[in-house]
Amino acid sequence: MAVTSQNPQYAAMLEEWQEMEDALIGPRAISDGGVIYLSKTSGMIEAESLAATDNSPLTPEQAKQLYLAYKRRAEYPLWVKDSLRTMVGLVSRQEPEIVLPERMSALENEATSDGFGLKQLYLRIVSALLTKGRKPLLVEFDDAGNPYIATYTAETAINWMTRDTGGRQDLTLVVFKEQRLKENSDEFDPKYEDVYRVLDLVDDRYRVRLLDEAGADIEGEEYPGLVGGSQATSLGFIPVVFAGSTDNNADVDEIPLQTMAKAALKYYQLSADYHTSLHYTAHPQPWIAMNGDGDMRITGPMAAWMLPEGGTCGYLEFQGAGIEALRKAMQDQQNAAAESGAKVIDIGGAESGEARKARQNDQYSALYSVCVTAAEAVEQALKYVAYWMGIRPDDVTFKVEPKFSKDEVDAAMMQVVSNIVMAGEAPRTVLYDALRKIGLTELTDEQLDSLREGGDGLPNLEDA
Repeated sequence: MAVTSQNPQYAAMLEEWQEMEDALIGPRAISDGGVIYLSKTSGMIEAESLAATDNSPLTPEQAKQLYLAYKRRAEYPLWVKDSLRTMVGLVSRQEPEIVLPERMSALENEATSDGFGLKQLYLRIVSALLTKGRKPLLVEFDDAGNPYIATYTAETAINWMTRDTGGRQDLTLVVFKEQRLKENSDEFDPKYEDVYRVLDLVDDRYRVRLLDEAGADIEGEEYPGLVGGSQATSLGFIPVVFAGSTDNNADVDEIPLQTMAKAALKYYQLSADYHTSLHYTAHPQPWIAMNGDGDMRITGPMAAWMLPEGGTCGYLEFQGAGIEALRKAMQDQQNAAAESGAKVIDIGGAESGEARKARQNDQYSALYSVCVTAAEAVEQALKYVAYWMGIRPDDVTFKVEPKFSKDEVDAAMMQVVSNIVMAGEAPRTVLYDALRKIGLTELTDEQLDSLREGGDGLPNLEDA
């Protein structure tokens, strides 16, 4: 097996993760994706084929412009990015319970390789779980012997293996794909190469290697010890935690915001046809029928055609019979995205934490579940640090019991759904229908309009 080999679950999800990454970047990444996200019409394909033949009335560049114009008219909404910002903002109000022994106390304010503390690490994990369903963490020590937690993306953990140990699944192999600056690289134009950090167990001893694509050693193998990197007493496990949206085992989890991203992508595809139809409607095609000479050099609203006797002219106008159907389909996607966003943020009112989590076991996208698993992942990484340093793991605590107030949830839900609706300039009824459909309110459209505008004497969302 080559070092570049991929776990089957990884290979199956790679395209989904890339799609989510592009959804977060927004219109530029989606547009750059070309036909991956927006197929060419049959007419465009035929035009490009015709342009490649001899004596074609079209040049290849002219044929290419047909698709580019079609793609430029398409509109990709920022639903995923805006909703993620709202959700992480809601989570950021939660204060974690942190208990660290004296020797580990520095981690509270400097836990990551780039110098951020545990709460910022926690929020990064929550963000990654919402958008990728996965966040790998690796416990490491720097050259000065200080512990830290290295973070990886879902796309960089390309392979892993587990074994059953007393009914528990323990990691036996983890491979991370990293990028390293090439030697003699220009400081103003750096070049990078792929390297592979291979973590495995050899005779129950934790081993670390750095290999190139051919599997050759770049650095000598190491067997990190229990205290500060000493090899006297080797570590007996791989200190990696795979944070997930539903649990923290090594398996790939569901992506909570994927439904919203799919709706945004479908909206983008529909909008290309919708705006192209509007473009054709606004630009009718002139035609003439005549014998003899006439003056047709200039056309436009301020110019006249000089036709010979018996000549006729007119416009071929695009009727746009399907425009309304396209608009309705785009609104349906907005509605679907609004519902999915509200379901992600739903935390179940006044239920207890355990009751809420039990109720949401079949809702892989529940924000509450993501908060809990993210906190558990941080705590597990800290326990690995403690064990490695010779400290009792039970002396370490990192817990977050999400306690969102009803007002906070109502405001966040309203913001998520409103962002989706207003980004596409759809009627507010789409927003209101989504709120009623998820059971957040029973207020009428008129009452909700007044509520949004700060009307007095109306019941608030908590009473709805």
